[in-house]
Amino acid sequence: MKFVIRTLVFHIFCIAVFSFLYYYFRDNFINNFVCGKKGLTLSDSVLLSTTIQASVGMFDVYPLTLEGKIIMILQQMILIMTHVITLYVFTI
Repeated sequence: MKFVIRTLVFHIFCIAVFSFLYYYFRDNFINNFVCGKKGLTLSDSVLLSTTIQASVGMFDVYPLTLEGKIIMILQQMILIMTHVITLYVFTI
């Protein structure tokens, strides 16, 4: 049970950290949800981070610059590694 709680806390931590990063670099993203508006609101940043961390796919926000792409790739790689480690631990 401890492992499940730690994994949950880790995911929540990742959502918070990447929400901050997306908001900090908000001009590196375009938001088609609001008619192609450049930049993200805080709620857009949290939604983007949660969507990526939940691995359900993207919505109408995408990166415009290399920095934005690197941040998204970093979060996706962390998510993949978390899933792989979790599966490995549960199958031992």
